[in-house]
Amino acid sequence: MTARNTVLTVLAIAWCRPLDAGTAEYAVKAAYVYNFAKFTEWPNAEPSGSLTVCLYGKDSFGGFLDEAVRGKQAHGLPILIRRLPLGVEDLDGCQVLFFSTTARIEPALSRLQGRSILTVGESAGFSERGGMIGLVMEHGSVRFDINLAAIAAARLQVSSRLIEIGRVVGSRK
Repeated sequence: MTARNTVLTVLAIAWCRPLDAGTAEYAVKAAYVYNFAKFTEWPNAEPSGSLTVCLYGKDSFGGFLDEAVRGKQAHGLPILIRRLPLGVEDLDGCQVLFFSTTARIEPALSRLQGRSILTVGESAGFSERGGMIGLVMEHGSVRFDINLAAIAAARLQVSSRLIEIGRVVGSRK
């Protein structure tokens, strides 16, 4: 089994299994965010020093995301975490943009139209409202919804294996 298949198997198991009392919701969400970056391809990716995951709004991860990416790479690049307070307009350099529950989603998504930034959020209906990947709690498990139309509009490609274990919302375009 390749490393890529192993990661997808772990994601599938996390999809099916409820959280244990000792497993923090944000530890699981951090693992998902890291793997979303690994299984997404950006168009005309310019070599830079890192793949940057930006957190927009309140940071609910409490260090779990920093721990999840410490010493790891995606696409041969180290992963950098950048925290952006609400109201910050400078999204240059973000390849992944995580929206906290405090962020106003629609105005920010509107500003991102046509940009190849993977948007991930945890607010109710995030993917249905135009976000690309929405993390949801369902029966004690962290799951994710995928909006393929939003991903295609941003000229991004996600692994078909990732699509298999997510729940597609909206059209499949």
